Amino acid sequence: MSLSDKKVWLNGIDYIELDSVGSTLTSELKVFPIDISEAPETASEAEEMLGVHIYDLTDEWWSNLSFVDGCDALEFIELNTYEIIEGPFKIWKEKKLDLIGCVDMLEVI
Repeated sequence: MSLSDKKVWLNGIDYIELDSVGSTLTSELKVFPIDISEAPETASEAEEMLGVHIYDLTDEWWSNLSFVDGCDALEFIELNTYEIIEGPFKIWKEKKLDLIGCVDMLEVI
């Protein structure tokens, strides 16, 4: 079975909620804030409402993902990407795996 034949049913038909960062990841690999209860007041807030592509997210965003959310997100990305060039994707994925769960490692004193 190829990746294009697989369906992902994690939180919804075509999205996954990543509660640890307050975001929703769609099958188009766009990330949106979960809480969009208020209309945007600035141009940058309006731009954020258009979503950010998963490959454009900062390392800070990735490091704030819980380990579980991060693993779920990476699996979701892989299952919803139709053309993966194995080498570059593997390198990108390994870099993100090094970042996810950093918050989980912090101890509260």
